[in-house]
Amino acid sequence: MAHPVWSETFEGGSAEAEASLFERLARDIRGIQQANRTSQAGPVLRTLHAKAVLAEPSASFTMRADLPSRFAQGAFQPGTSFATIVRLSNASGRLQDDDRRDMRGAALRLTLPGGASHDFLMTNFPVSHARNARQFVDFAKAMAGSKFLLLPRLIAAHGLSETLRMLKNVSQATARPVTSLALETYWSRGALLWGDAGPVRYLLRPAPDALPAETLPPAPERLRQELLGRLSHAPIRFEFCLQPFVDEMRTPIEDGATEWLESVSPPVVVADLVLPVRPAGDGARTPGEAAIEALAFSPWNAADGLRPLGSLNRARKPVYWASADGRGAT
Repeated sequence: MAHPVWSETFEGGSAEAEASLFERLARDIRGIQQANRTSQAGPVLRTLHAKAVLAEPSASFTMRADLPSRFAQGAFQPGTSFATIVRLSNASGRLQDDDRRDMRGAALRLTLPGGASHDFLMTNFPVSHARNARQFVDFAKAMAGSKFLLLPRLIAAHGLSETLRMLKNVSQATARPVTSLALETYWSRGALLWGDAGPVRYLLRPAPDALPAETLPPAPERLRQELLGRLSHAPIRFEFCLQPFVDEMRTPIEDGATEWLESVSPPVVVADLVLPVRPAGDGARTPGEAAIEALAFSPWNAADGLRPLGSLNRARKPVYWASADGRGAT
């Protein structure tokens, strides 16, 4: 069966022009990182997703035995299981209490046969506030600077309509109370070339039998406490799903601010993620968690045959490298 026709469009009209733009954006990201460092004591942090709520070095990611043949690509074959590192985080570039309004993230690192690895990165809102890389970095710069200059800077760069749209997006994404990171759905918000199956977006959602969250009082580590409470009794399970590309109008490659609606591209469950039981303790960070904080996750850490697509993803290659280099991550 023929796949829908898709293509990538480079900012500036060519790959070379876009690469030059992205190098400038990477320098801007380093500036944001340094600005965040001066605002709080301690080491240089990730530019975004600075606080890990929970990190798990011994999770498993297992492809479904009934994996549709079109999605059986490269290492991702029916029944194959991968040792997986999981990092669940708050999205802010600053260390702040779990009860603060924020988005949340999930980063997975799968160990592939032969020792290579593949990263999946997701956030708990289906679309990005930014349509493209330029909007993403301009917004991050504005948020890191004076709040009095936030609106003027964004309006000058992107106009009133796009500024209001971005602010509305972020407000909606952070307004909903989060009771447990085990009950959140996390979306890639950008496309990935899944081998011969073509472009997909992916998402991570709670397993159908996930239990409701325990009610805990407000606390700086509330979300961590809730996860540790769950893991002291049973594993945490998620379903990993793919949404295949349909057409450029309804499932655009380049526009990160447009949702791939489930009514247009129904998610297909292709794998299960399991975080193992963790003995009850005092909540302190484990050595394994500390080691994960030294890692640099990137969508460009990809398995053979898989490749990030779209402006936002292409920008993440130099931008994430700059952020990782700024804090000495590997």
